[in-house]
Amino acid sequence: MRTHFATLVFVLLASTFSFAHAQSDDALVQTKKAVQAAALTSDAATLKAARDLAQSTLAQTSRKAIALYYVGDAAYSLAVLPSEKASSEQHADAGIAALEEAIKLEPTFADAHALLASLYGRKASGGMAAGMKYGGKSSSAMKRAIALAPNNPRILMLQGISLFYTPAMWGGDKEKALANLQKACELAESGACASTDEALPDWGQAEAFAWKGVMFTDGEDLDNAKAAYERALQIAPNYAWVKFVLLPKLTASAR
Repeated sequence: MRTHFATLVFVLLASTFSFAHAQSDDALVQTKKAVQAAALTSDAATLKAARDLAQSTLAQTSRKAIALYYVGDAAYSLAVLPSEKASSEQHADAGIAALEEAIKLEPTFADAHALLASLYGRKASGGMAAGMKYGGKSSSAMKRAIALAPNNPRILMLQGISLFYTPAMWGGDKEKALANLQKACELAESGACASTDEALPDWGQAEAFAWKGVMFTDGEDLDNAKAAYERALQIAPNYAWVKFVLLPKLTASAR
């Protein structure tokens, strides 16, 4: 009888744990979808709501590193949003804090290292002192991300963006940047953005084509730029940055 009772208790506890874990994963999946969708809107209110959802999920889930990543992801999108320029530093700092904590919990979380590198890079652009403080951190975090996941399209894209905007004297290289984006797009088209774990990030396909278009535009290759923007919109028809900024600007410059 005692053995039977102990077995019953174990089964009940295991079922409770499985149910709680499933609920935690469901919350993370919904948070992921909200943050990734919000990033495509270029709307501050939508992004802040997604960030707040990620913070709420953080308090509920046992997979805190993933929730912290989405807090950092939303903060990153806010930091680069033109309408949030006055609060850009605060958003960047909040994103850095969340991603540093995520990496403490999951040191091999490659996506977190890459996004952290991008936020460090943004801070490094704030002048000589900021460059000295954050430039090395950005480089180290990106190297770690690439070492962990060399064929992750998101990481290749973020590294390419960094190479594109970094001055040549500090290691920037627009040719290498475009090569990164070409590879990121190829990998994304093959399905490499996806993950077997539904809670993990799977964004990047539309964004890679958008950034490839930016780099083609910079090189005055307008036909390839247009093709890249159009592919981005095929993937994400409501991608506001491409739909309302990049493609109209390209069309106007081609007249």
